[in-house]
Amino acid sequence: MAARCGVLPPPEHAWDAYDAWLRKVDPEPANMLPWRCWHGVAGTRRYRAESYGAGMGATRGVSYPQPLADAEILRWCHMRRLNEAETDFTFQLVKSLDQTFLQIRNQQIQQDLEHTFRKR
Repeated sequence: MAARCGVLPPPEHAWDAYDAWLRKVDPEPANMLPWRCWHGVAGTRRYRAESYGAGMGATRGVSYPQPLADAEILRWCHMRRLNEAETDFTFQLVKSLDQTFLQIRNQQIQQDLEHTFRKR
């Protein structure tokens, strides 16, 4: 699904940029359409806000991302005038990408909450 990025490395001693560069992947050409759809529709994503904490202890607010709406994905495909086969392929891959994103993001949020509320 993805191939290693071909962009030149960042300057020396820019460790955060170098770390991000090492982890960056670009989709294979056959998967660019669903990748662009996922990024194009991501701005319509809804979030569920929750706050944790009480009293004089640590308090943390978190926004949990919600799955992309099917109608938005189909609207994106319709606006690009994709045929039925392309729309079906794009829809299935975007839903898969989104599910993976939600799992990773929720895991990051959980780790952040565990770090914030750890016992000292």
